[in-house]
Amino acid sequence: MFKKFRLQNYRTHIDTIFEPKDVTLLIGSNNSGKSNLLMGLNDFSLLVRNSSTRLIKSKELRGINFFSVKHTLSNTNTPVSFFCEWEREDKKIEYELEIYCLNKNDAQIGGREKITIFGDSHEKTIMHGHSDPSQEMLLRTKLENGNLTSDEKQIADIFFRDLSFLHYYHFQPAFLKGQARPEIQNKSESGGIFPNIAREIGREGAYFQDLVKYTKKYDQVAYGEFLGYLKRFVKSFNEIIIDRDITKWQFDMGGSTFPYFESHEVSDGLLKAGAVALLCAMKKPPAMIMIEEIENGINQRNLSEFMGWLFDISDKGENTQFILTSHSPSVIREFSDCLDAVYNLHLREKDHRSMLTNLNDAIKPLVNMGSVDGEIVEENGKELAHVKSYKLTELFYNGVLGGL
Repeated sequence: MFKKFRLQNYRTHIDTIFEPKDVTLLIGSNNSGKSNLLMGLNDFSLLVRNSSTRLIKSKELRGINFFSVKHTLSNTNTPVSFFCEWEREDKKIEYELEIYCLNKNDAQIGGREKITIFGDSHEKTIMHGHSDPSQEMLLRTKLENGNLTSDEKQIADIFFRDLSFLHYYHFQPAFLKGQARPEIQNKSESGGIFPNIAREIGREGAYFQDLVKYTKKYDQVAYGEFLGYLKRFVKSFNEIIIDRDITKWQFDMGGSTFPYFESHEVSDGLLKAGAVALLCAMKKPPAMIMIEEIENGINQRNLSEFMGWLFDISDKGENTQFILTSHSPSVIREFSDCLDAVYNLHLREKDHRSMLTNLNDAIKPLVNMGSVDGEIVEENGKELAHVKSYKLTELFYNGVLGGL
């Protein structure tokens, strides 16, 4: 899983470091940099994904416009930098990618890559683009042809697969209901290629209904997982019915009554949960699922159950991490026993810079001083502040959290 990310000179993130957990929450006012952070990770992943092909032409730096994403107040010669630290069992990898301006007049950009693979008693570092300017991402080609052991090549392949599988969503009810865009082509029936759900679903969820239908028809294992997830979220949910090629949602109303409804008649919260369930039911779910405004469409009664459901998914060993953004105290209170998984962002106006604060680190001194009612416990060698959920709600409404 990913243990650390660092963004430098990306939009409002001049130098932002954070350590994601299984489920991480980002809070902060509008225009504080939450979306910029998720977009940065998404762009980072997209660049790596585009370079995964064996075609040299496709390894050219693309998928990101350096001049539009660099910090507005920065010098043109200052690179945009992405860094991550990743671990799997006893293996560890650090990877850094820098994008910089080669020729402003021609809008040419170059790239520098560096990977360090940590072994039992040694580490191996391989670089590309540092000694000679390069407009291509060829580090993975060097790894394939380099002096690596089979174990090192295997762990590097797994790492790059994970890094290229970060997906950012802002699910919207109209899109999830299938009302905003036409249906996608049925790829399962044309060429036998099943759609890549994480990519094809769309950032807003436009093709969710179609992909549910295709999953039911062509992937019974994933469909069974999907049903299992949703039945835990809504006990009365029973099945997906395909009626005249339209996806309909069936519920158990007790006794012999099993009515089904078209998507526009189903609650927004259930559809959002369904989209997440479908992503997690994939044979290889995304390494990281990033969701904006997780509370939208989910009523307060179901929100706690939904959040618990996400924690359960991440605890199951699915190798999927979640990063969520929220403006709701109802979401924040679900992290009362894991404040180190919450980060507050605010924008410093004098230099247009997003400042990120770990909530555990900020509240711990207040608990020690008695300003905030809670306790400090030690877990895995780290001091963690535990605050009652209702106290977190009070701190939110009093404006304390936003000022940390």
